[in-house]
Amino acid sequence: QYKTQFQEWINQQCNTEFNDVDMELEELPEKNKINDKDKVKAPVEEPKKVPKIYYGSRTHRQISQVIKELRRTAYSNAKMTILSSREFTCIQTSNRNKTELCNDLLDPIKKQGCPFYNESNKRVLSTYKSLDRSTIPQPWDIEELVEVGKEYGCCPYFAARNLLPEADIIFCPYNYLIDPNIRKSMQISLKDEIVILDEAHNIEDICRDSASDTFRVDELMEVIKECEHLITNVAKDKIPQYAPDGKSDQLTSKFWSSRELLELMSVNKLERQNHYQYKKAALEAIEKHNEAKEKSREQPNPHADPKKLVSDPTISPNTVRVLERLNLAIDMLTSDQFSSDFRALIREVPERFCQKIITRSPSASQKPRNQRIRMLDLLCMNPAVVFSPLANSARSIILASGTLSPTSSFSSELNTKFSHMLHANHVIPKEQVLVKAISQGPNNVALRATYANVNTWRFQDELGQVLLDVCQTVPFGVLCFFSSYTAMKTLTDRWWQNGVMTKLHQCKRILEEPRVSKDLSEVMREYRSIIRQCEEGTIEDSRITGVILFAVFRGKVAEGIDFSDNEARCVITIGIPYAVRNDPAVELKLAYNDFHTKERKLLRGTEWYAVQAFRALNQALGRCIRHKGDWGAILLIDDRFLLPQNQSYLPNWVKSMWSNRSKDYNLRENLKQFVSQRTKADNERKMLAD
Repeated sequence: QYKTQFQEWINQQCNTEFNDVDMELEELPEKNKINDKDKVKAPVEEPKKVPKIYYGSRTHRQISQVIKELRRTAYSNAKMTILSSREFTCIQTSNRNKTELCNDLLDPIKKQGCPFYNESNKRVLSTYKSLDRSTIPQPWDIEELVEVGKEYGCCPYFAARNLLPEADIIFCPYNYLIDPNIRKSMQISLKDEIVILDEAHNIEDICRDSASDTFRVDELMEVIKECEHLITNVAKDKIPQYAPDGKSDQLTSKFWSSRELLELMSVNKLERQNHYQYKKAALEAIEKHNEAKEKSREQPNPHADPKKLVSDPTISPNTVRVLERLNLAIDMLTSDQFSSDFRALIREVPERFCQKIITRSPSASQKPRNQRIRMLDLLCMNPAVVFSPLANSARSIILASGTLSPTSSFSSELNTKFSHMLHANHVIPKEQVLVKAISQGPNNVALRATYANVNTWRFQDELGQVLLDVCQTVPFGVLCFFSSYTAMKTLTDRWWQNGVMTKLHQCKRILEEPRVSKDLSEVMREYRSIIRQCEEGTIEDSRITGVILFAVFRGKVAEGIDFSDNEARCVITIGIPYAVRNDPAVELKLAYNDFHTKERKLLRGTEWYAVQAFRALNQALGRCIRHKGDWGAILLIDDRFLLPQNQSYLPNWVKSMWSNRSKDYNLRENLKQFVSQRTKADNERKMLAD
């Protein structure tokens, strides 16, 4: 800037243009010096900013629990926000999927608009000053923001997002922080910030899943069809104005054809040079869609020329999502650093089994439901693909969980050195927990829950007798975990046949964790209602002492719900939840780890396989112990728990409380004594409190 000013002054004085002047200011005559006010001051170093704290957890319920704890601290007035999905924050009354509804309303092509998010009301709750003027408490939970949004008629989803730049602490589901696509769409930058990942026992799986993707051929064909429609019916009218010399065919030829896009998905045929061209075109299309979407939220100028209000045609929200996923996948596949960390899998599955449902055209929706869909799975084998950039960017990353054990795989799988590791002791004394491995039943039948054994009547009947002993002895809530829904159905079907379920029904109500997660809330309401009735003595059948809930490892009951006090006085685990060995994704991961054991210091495939199983098991074990005054029994049904190598995978607090390592079956007597002692202690404590 100084040099430019000096050149202009010289040119004025000499009537001559100098393109370069290297004279020092001190060499000029005094009268020709530039005034002090014209000098450019040396740049002032900006003060270091206080890092934001991003607190990620698995579910919104867990975030609610953290908010309650924050209210009890000296930091309850810190500026905060909660990033959440539209399913939890949209205040539209429609029964449609909230994300699809929002995308439709804000679609620049359809131009419907949302009454709760426009220029007149979108800033009503989008600043901390405006929040202070509202009735919302500090710190607030997402349900409270939704209620205030309804009161003021403005969108809670975008209000929470707009608070992000000023927030000191941001709560969100942890896929918002881990998944690169979500992070980009939410405009989250973790550079030099503090990241806390609670319930982080699944961090390896989550990182691999966020870098993996599945593309359906019919999904890609819908995108291609839309692009071709834009070319043939819309863009052809626009091309001449961008190519006045008549070379419009050159623009058309750069669009992806069906053959090119399908070849793009084949790793062996993808040329990196071509990918850059595709990526550039895709990013431009996405950017244009976003610009049009932003304009559609603005109130139009009533005096503007109507012709100018017609926006350029853009791709649909569904195509945007597919292109974003596709670009991220191909970026990773073509990178020098990560290309060897992916595996491709092509499969055909019946339409009814497809997990990802896309918005289809009317013609596509008329296809028969029994057709088979070809799918391409891009499977990430290395969670460090996602986690390493996070660790290198953030100021600090903290992984926390009630049970992170076993921890042997974290550093190697995530390619990150964790300089501080804390294995805290449990808060409850040993006498409040009964931990017992059940290696055989009352009829001395060995209990080993392998796939082959689970399908035999001998195993099924013996296991049923063990459950009867537990439910006839332990009051209130009992949780029973199976390795899969298939195993649960196999066993419960047999117990209905042999009369075990009938006997169970005489002492406990029986509930099952539903396969569809949205149905779980109703099951939990019924579960807690039965517990409450048993506590109050208002249950219709006086023989009923509580309820048994059949659930699965890795499900929401095992990892996302608290069962305190009478809600769970016993946890039963059946077997060791190993992943299905012949699953292609598991087979590929086992082979990947074996191949890279020495080079990257990864666990061998079999070791990794065991760690994943016991990590899922350990999450279920702690469901019945939720605070220092709680008590409960933990029963591990499988004779493999008597093996030292398997015991080494259990948490320290479980191993320290192990009560009996013998094979003798004296379960009913052990439980009677334990329940009697704890009930007596509870009664004494209540008397002292009164």
